[in-house]
Amino acid sequence: MRETAASMMRPGSFMSRSLQRRAHFSEVASRVAATARTKRLFAPGERLLVAVSGGPDSVALLSILAELAISWDLALQAVHINHGLRGTESETDARFVANLCGRMGIPLTCERVSLAVSSGRLKGRSLQEVAREARYTAMHRVGEALGVDKIAVGHTADDQAETLVMWMLRGAGTAGLAGIPPSREPLFIRPLLEISRADILSYLRSRELEFREDSSNTKPLYLRNRIRQELLPVLKRFNPAILDVLKRQAEILREEDLCLEQLVSMHLARMTHEGADGEMVLDRKAMLTLPVALQRRMIRSLLRRTSGVMKGPTFGAVRTVLERIVHGRSGSALTVHGAFVAREYEKVRFRSSQLVPHATQSLGAAGEDVEKGLVLPVPSTIRWPLTGQTIRVCLGSAHPTDTPPRMGRNVAIFDADRLTMKLVVRPWLPGDAFYPFGMHGQRKKLQDYFADIKLPREERRRIPLLVAPEGILWIGGLRSDERFRPSSSTTRTLIAELLDGTSHRGE
Repeated sequence: MRETAASMMRPGSFMSRSLQRRAHFSEVASRVAATARTKRLFAPGERLLVAVSGGPDSVALLSILAELAISWDLALQAVHINHGLRGTESETDARFVANLCGRMGIPLTCERVSLAVSSGRLKGRSLQEVAREARYTAMHRVGEALGVDKIAVGHTADDQAETLVMWMLRGAGTAGLAGIPPSREPLFIRPLLEISRADILSYLRSRELEFREDSSNTKPLYLRNRIRQELLPVLKRFNPAILDVLKRQAEILREEDLCLEQLVSMHLARMTHEGADGEMVLDRKAMLTLPVALQRRMIRSLLRRTSGVMKGPTFGAVRTVLERIVHGRSGSALTVHGAFVAREYEKVRFRSSQLVPHATQSLGAAGEDVEKGLVLPVPSTIRWPLTGQTIRVCLGSAHPTDTPPRMGRNVAIFDADRLTMKLVVRPWLPGDAFYPFGMHGQRKKLQDYFADIKLPREERRRIPLLVAPEGILWIGGLRSDERFRPSSSTTRTLIAELLDGTSHRGE
């Protein structure tokens, strides 16, 4: 809910006469101006929205940009996001920011953001992470409504150092260790990223500017706070210039990360093509000629592109795709990070899991590997996770020879004495073959059989195969094997049923 709003104003309309008469900038403002030029954060004549929480960094940011406003011809507006997480403290912060902007003559928009989220809806994320996302969403919304060129936020060199150390502790790669970027497309900029918090506080004292302290910043239960209060002071004893060192490291890794991303884009353009429904098809053999570092990045990029989830995926998710799909057997498939990934000979297909009916990981409910086969004792019932169907097997009496197993039905009957009762259920694998019932002992590859009945490729990977050590007994819901059918000499039968699902097409 937006409490106040005003049109943006040019510097001369809100700045005090003393500020307008000032011919030179403070040392900190000069450094910010230099950073803006070299990093191309903002340009003369632009309209800037400044995020002001009331803390020291944001108050300094607003004051510094006001210093630069005359010579840079900047139009400024402030925005304050009130989450209401700290009760009366949050309300006091909002009033403080309103008074500050009123004294400086800078229009303010105050947005209230509701974070009434239950723990179940957090889905493993912290409340701070949810609040951050809501804050950026609100700022973006205000910025677009006002038609600003950029939105300035107050991250400092200390924030950069804390972020790098935090990602180091989590074992991040170059993307994480690149830290906080100076700009975040399309609107957000961070003009104070090369200014230390000590310099910020010194600047505020010289300007006699008050600020608010967020009580949550001192709570040791947050990792960032513990890094700020406990770990960084220790690192400074080893190297007093640790902030500069970590800032330099972030810059180096950011450029290297950008270089690697450009290489990945180049290889993806050469090794992939787009199929139907946004599916991306990757040339597996070509990708395997690249270093593992680029392979991981290609997998990460394809997962993001097809799932639409730009955060992540985790290192573990990428490693799983490489190990179980890229280096796995043809026909292997899984769902990870909102994308369905499947290997088909020398092609690896990526698509949104929402576009794949019944898409699931190749793990059963108890963690069994579906590709290796789910053990099916006799009698027993299991759920086939790739379709959600239930498979049941049991022993029966002799089956009359005048009523052989029906093709295309969800029930199949076999001579129990012609097979070993070490049954498994697994998906189709390249090279699989059987002797289709009704074809008088003719051997046929499953790939050819599927092509004959025009079964779509995606469906082939999900069909359950009932397999004994002697061979494939049944292509679930489609066709049984001639070798195991009951005869006049049959004394025991094995009955298999496919339940609670729509049967597949048969002949």
